[in-house]
Amino acid sequence: MNADPHSMGTKWRETLQKVVPCCVVLKVTSTRSFDTESAGSSFATGFVVDRERGLILTNRHVVKPGPITAEAVFLNREELPVYPLYRDPIHDFGFMRFDPKQLRFMEFGEVPLAPEAAQVGIEIRVVGNDSGEKVSILAGTLARLDRDAPTYSSRGFNDFNTFYLQAASGTKGGSSGSPVIDVHGRAIGLNAGSKTKTASAFFLPLDRVVRALEICRGCCVVDAEGEGKTTWLAPDIPRGDLQATFIFKGFDEVKRLGLKPETEEMVRNAKRRKTESQVGMLVVDSRVPEGPSDGKLEPGDVLVSINGATVTHFLYLEA
Repeated sequence: MNADPHSMGTKWRETLQKVVPCCVVLKVTSTRSFDTESAGSSFATGFVVDRERGLILTNRHVVKPGPITAEAVFLNREELPVYPLYRDPIHDFGFMRFDPKQLRFMEFGEVPLAPEAAQVGIEIRVVGNDSGEKVSILAGTLARLDRDAPTYSSRGFNDFNTFYLQAASGTKGGSSGSPVIDVHGRAIGLNAGSKTKTASAFFLPLDRVVRALEICRGCCVVDAEGEGKTTWLAPDIPRGDLQATFIFKGFDEVKRLGLKPETEEMVRNAKRRKTESQVGMLVVDSRVPEGPSDGKLEPGDVLVSINGATVTHFLYLEA
């Protein structure tokens, strides 16, 4: 049975009425050049993922590595200061915090994170400050779950060791950090970038974000005996690391690297049991000299298993 388009339209309106007030325009001023980012001012998007603690999810390149001053502008044009809490060292996400008690004239909620809901073919909406328009709602259909991490610059930050989601939603500047939501109002991805002269947009999957959010929530300490003052501890988010970069290649390309037919059959059967849809394997691209993988991995090696378990997805590299 096909869904009634009128009821779907009504459902999307109800969803967006809840999600839009959770999205904010971020005004960020970087006071000096540091690491991969230069000094200057920029606009981006973020969205509330924890209403009680005042946590905003956005991109790593929005939080920035150096000192910044930042403000969040809510839907009713209230402006509050926000402060960097966490900036992931590898993947393109980070958290900012604000004091929810300072927001006086507007009710707002939070957007739940549901990385497991990302599926090819579902309708999505990207809500954010696209092209500096304060609130834009862009529609699209999720087309890929296994796109390579986009390359933005040969000298600046580029994500690695992760898949990206892709859809033709046509996002542009200012929409970095926008939530990619499904019809139920759940965030299934984080808008990160796009390809110029095309409508293709790239979204970071939220599997790692969910874990980091839980740890960040535990860094909020409230003084119950005193005046209820909130203290934030620095998040410590551990992860496994082989200190090597991998790229995903289809089976047709992996065969040219020496993949044996019996190994391909084993990997495909393992994918089928896990209901994974990937059609390839991970290949070593580079490694850090004198790191844990030095002398064990070489560029061009095809990763088959880790600790006896077949691995074809980036997530297991950081488990």
